[in-house]
Amino acid sequence: MDVENQNNLPLARPAYRNRWRSLFSAKGLYESLQPLFLLLYWHGLMVYSIKANADGKKELRHSLWSHLNVFFHLTLYIVCYIMTVMNNFESVAGYFFQSKISRFGDFMQILSGFIGVTVIYITAIIPKHYVQNCLQFIQEIDQCLLRVGVRIMYSKILRYSCIFIVAMILIDILYTAASFQILKSANEEPSLYLHITFILQHTVVLTAIAMFSCFTKLIEARFTMLHKKSLQCFDSFSTQTVASKSPCEIVQESMEIHQLICEASSMANKYFSCQLLTIISTAFLIIVFDAYYVLETLLGKSRRESKFKTIEFVTFFSCQMILYVIAIISVVEGSNRAIKKSEKTGSIVHALLNRAKTLDVKEKLQQFSMQLLHVKINFTAAGLFNIDRSLYFTVMICETIH
Repeated sequence: MDVENQNNLPLARPAYRNRWRSLFSAKGLYESLQPLFLLLYWHGLMVYSIKANADGKKELRHSLWSHLNVFFHLTLYIVCYIMTVMNNFESVAGYFFQSKISRFGDFMQILSGFIGVTVIYITAIIPKHYVQNCLQFIQEIDQCLLRVGVRIMYSKILRYSCIFIVAMILIDILYTAASFQILKSANEEPSLYLHITFILQHTVVLTAIAMFSCFTKLIEARFTMLHKKSLQCFDSFSTQTVASKSPCEIVQESMEIHQLICEASSMANKYFSCQLLTIISTAFLIIVFDAYYVLETLLGKSRRESKFKTIEFVTFFSCQMILYVIAIISVVEGSNRAIKKSEKTGSIVHALLNRAKTLDVKEKLQQFSMQLLHVKINFTAAGLFNIDRSLYFTVMICETIH
């Protein structure tokens, strides 16, 4: 028996490694997004689920239950929100101290949280076709890239989404556990309704951010593949598929791929636009009030009667402020990476234009250059302001004014 176990042991380890490796590898677009859509479906933020069809290929599907799932989550949140309002506008922050400013801040946070979560849930149903259209454009892009010999790294997208989702979940769990532990230390026990609204509000926001970050990563990755293809078409290490086509054909295909990426980005922006506006507005409001509470306490200008020590008070509001700072940074950086990658296309096209030897290739590249001037990607919050690094400056100015 010992000999058999020793003989089988070396074979078991590679099988275990292969099984673990296959868990984080994907061969298709929908397969790479399956953990994300599972999380969204679990929280009622997506009416689509990813399932295999009769041919074994992954595809988007929605059913009556998926719509009922969204309705159930939204109804649960609304009922719990109404109960907390009826319970003298109960909020976690309200347990720490009560003043005219804090009561106004609690009311604004409750109102903004309710509006934010409601908008996120509603926009998960009404503009759902934008998600489907965006993924269809990305599939078409991938087919074009495969035809010219560019390999699609679906496993990287899968691993990125898994890491980002796990990070968001851990941040949410740590923040929630720390908040209620601080309340428990002062023998304060919030109602069940407040537990649900408090946990659901932050969970929904972070899950929506995870989805936005994964979609911007999809767009960023397609620009990276397009740049790789554009560089290869004029270099000596081009693949046989690329080398079999004329430079003009390759530039034309690159223009078509760029157009498809921009259309996919436009669909994503239409889907996330209202969500981003509510998330950023809620984050800004919470950061303003939390910064005020913390600074007033640390500077000793506020007199508060509370069961909590100063360190507990400052820790709670600082953690809440940091949570929403992370939310803004995640949104801005995800958008900024995709935008910067798209802007790199122009420098590559002009570099190729300087290296072009024939007139027809130069004309095609000039057409591509003109396309880049008129077709760009951008992410906005309901068209009110752009989601890029300039938002940091705007938030800092507004914080300073307040």
